[in-house]
Amino acid sequence: MDPAPHDPNLAHLARARDHVAESCGLAGVEGCPRCRRDRVYRLGSGRLRCPGCGYTFHDLTGRYLGLVGLRCDQWLRLIGLFVAQTPVKQASQEMGLAYNTTYKALHALRQAIVAQATDARQILSVLERGPGLGWPPVFGVMERGDWVFVDLLSDVEAADLTLYHRNFRLRTTRVGSVVYTGPMRGYQGLVCCGGPEWVTQALKGRDLPLEAARAGGFWNFVVGSLDRLQGVTPEKFPFYLKELEFRWNHRQHDLAERVLQAGLNFVQERAE
Repeated sequence: MDPAPHDPNLAHLARARDHVAESCGLAGVEGCPRCRRDRVYRLGSGRLRCPGCGYTFHDLTGRYLGLVGLRCDQWLRLIGLFVAQTPVKQASQEMGLAYNTTYKALHALRQAIVAQATDARQILSVLERGPGLGWPPVFGVMERGDWVFVDLLSDVEAADLTLYHRNFRLRTTRVGSVVYTGPMRGYQGLVCCGGPEWVTQALKGRDLPLEAARAGGFWNFVVGSLDRLQGVTPEKFPFYLKELEFRWNHRQHDLAERVLQAGLNFVQERAE
């Protein structure tokens, strides 16, 4: 619920709305979520209206930040906590929100980040299909200059990691149910997360130290983050992995602003 007109927080909310509107412009995602007309106008109630189709909506309607009912000022604060990698429980306490609301809001940010990826449709398609043939998905990590790429490998299955380990002496190690490997097929390493049942006896060992884990750079950043990701479900793991890719590739930028702009994109249609 928005503050009443006499609420002292109204000016703060107005500034937050202005910042969101400016970020929409910077991200090139201004306008109506229904017909995508660029120019809309604000009503006295604070809502927006499209002069083209007549649709009346809120600032975040149809956007990833609109998946959870938070105000603009709440989102700006939560994004700051997200950038600082604040745990969900602590973030919920600082925000004064329910744990589940905070969890859903943080996941919405990760959904927005994945939606920007070049392999977004493939990732979402695999996640929508869920457990079955080719589950859990395998990703390859590659660095090219200052950029990193965490690619979904559609032609590699989790079961292949056991075969590569046994037959080609691929070095592997794990953190919980996350298995990662040494260099393979031009990648610095492969990484995969599934339930405990998929970790075969061959993968339960730990070939330490892996060259990739000692190499520094992004791969070392990923490996150092795996402890924090223990307990993440196989369905959510790709979102966290792509978040790490996003953080690394934007480490020289204003990360909070980049996350905000990602969250202001309109929600993509479900993958076919």
